[in-house]
Amino acid sequence: MKKILKISGAFLAATLLICSCQKFTTLNTDPNNITPANAAPDYLMANVLTSSATFYGNLGSGNMSGAMQQTYQDAFGNSYSFYNWDPVDWTGNYGILRDNKLMLQKAQEFGWNFHQGVGLIMRAFNYGVIADFWGDAPDSMALKGTQDGSENQFPVFDDQQAIYNGVIADLKAALPFLTGSIGDHPEITGVTISSDVFYGGDPEKWTKLANTLLLRYYLRLSDKQNVQSDVEALAGKVFESNDDDWAMSFPGIDQNSSYQKASVFGGNSNFNRNKMCATLVKKMDALKDPRIVIMAEPIVTRSVVDASKFAPGDNTTLLLLQGNVRYINPAAAAAADFKEFDINTYATDRPYGVPISNVKSFFDTSPVYVGIPISYSPNDFAYNINGTGTQSTSMNNYVSYLRRDIYDNPSGDLLKQRMASYSEVCFDLAEAALKGWNVGGSDQDWYNKGIQASFDLWQVFSTYQGDVNNYAGCVKDYNTYISQPLVAYDGTLARIMEQKWIASWQASCESFMDWRRTGLPQLSVGYLSWRQQIPLRFAYINSELQNNPTNAAAAIAKLAPTPYNGTDGNNSAWSKFWLLQGTGKPW
Repeated sequence: MKKILKISGAFLAATLLICSCQKFTTLNTDPNNITPANAAPDYLMANVLTSSATFYGNLGSGNMSGAMQQTYQDAFGNSYSFYNWDPVDWTGNYGILRDNKLMLQKAQEFGWNFHQGVGLIMRAFNYGVIADFWGDAPDSMALKGTQDGSENQFPVFDDQQAIYNGVIADLKAALPFLTGSIGDHPEITGVTISSDVFYGGDPEKWTKLANTLLLRYYLRLSDKQNVQSDVEALAGKVFESNDDDWAMSFPGIDQNSSYQKASVFGGNSNFNRNKMCATLVKKMDALKDPRIVIMAEPIVTRSVVDASKFAPGDNTTLLLLQGNVRYINPAAAAAADFKEFDINTYATDRPYGVPISNVKSFFDTSPVYVGIPISYSPNDFAYNINGTGTQSTSMNNYVSYLRRDIYDNPSGDLLKQRMASYSEVCFDLAEAALKGWNVGGSDQDWYNKGIQASFDLWQVFSTYQGDVNNYAGCVKDYNTYISQPLVAYDGTLARIMEQKWIASWQASCESFMDWRRTGLPQLSVGYLSWRQQIPLRFAYINSELQNNPTNAAAAIAKLAPTPYNGTDGNNSAWSKFWLLQGTGKPW
């Protein structure tokens, strides 16, 4: 995975909050210098929160969005679009945990309950992310350095299962520190409210978050452990509306404090690559889904196959442009080995591993929105017969970019680092109810609420109702949408996970975790994919293998190889860790 972290968490902390008066980089003699001895929990919390959001948010709207085939990145997007994941360094994750450890220590010294609760939640979240993406990892002996002996410099890798159980324990332990409202916590000052970029110092919101994360991780473990009673105990204690969402806004001061896609349309650089993926576009087209108007930019020029526009017997003239319509000559297209793209036959039309000289090129005749097929070509700026398709002229008018008046902005109401949402909770409870668990509503009710929450979050039938009305290919209201045969709840997990996948737009980390444990939605790789299946984990980076070889080797030995490891060995992005072993999922 390349270029995951595009925003400096430390910079965000300084920019977003009130830390400018603190000289973090001054000499030790500076009385204003922040040291472990004088660090205030508020300032430490600011960095922990923004850094955590930066990593998770960038990953969710970046490479995980590619993995879940919501967006696509052409040209230089090997890791993004072709699943060529490099080993990933977790140093940044442990750096966040180190700051969080100090925050917890200072909060305990001061007797600040709110900060202890937040610290336990953030410790749980960050260790959960490490277990989610890598598997076994240092935990019990981590962050100690030479404390209690030099062996802590080379910590053992705790079992993934043990880390998950520690995550759950921390989330439960956080709850007693977060009782009551702001007025019940004298340690919550104006500085605290400013430092808490998520909830403005509201312990009730953090309590709901802790329970929501418990729900998330119980479902993560549901194929490996009996969690029914644990999930049922959370009924009525998790997010109850979009107002509860765990999300961080951007100030939009400059590129380092702006929404991560703000540079996408700033020229023809290698960052000018984020476009809609055909997998999501075709699915939303089939569902007549109005959320597409929030996500995507309509194509500038549509393509139409029409032989009548060309002279009889002409099999060389491929295109004829008239206004905003480009007519394609079917005889010339066939002669040039072009074929109309079909999401249902793409895998067989352009099979995995076949040399490029032996496969077809595609064009798409969709009238409004066009996505690029995943792992299509190393030169996807030329997709859909883009005649000027080169690296320096990659503005392809024949595919859909992200919606420019939203995503070409440094900040905005819809531009947030989304960590957890009410719609996610609704679909989680729908899944639990489908299992027969008592979670305060039926699976159908929670399923419908999840869709409604997603529509409300993206303001589909409020702010953007006019745009919805202008797009003839979608339904115009919620009731019509959920009544469609392809949307109406049918009592299957596949239906729940499909809608949860769509609702995870720009926050697809959790969607990746769901796909990994359920195999849903069903996704196929393109012919240029690095391997024939989507990878499952991050490989341990070489420096970890070299600096802590014994413990790293023990962790790698517990990974289960799959037919897609290739020459990677056990430390492969396609190996299975404990969470997936014995489940038959994914693939």
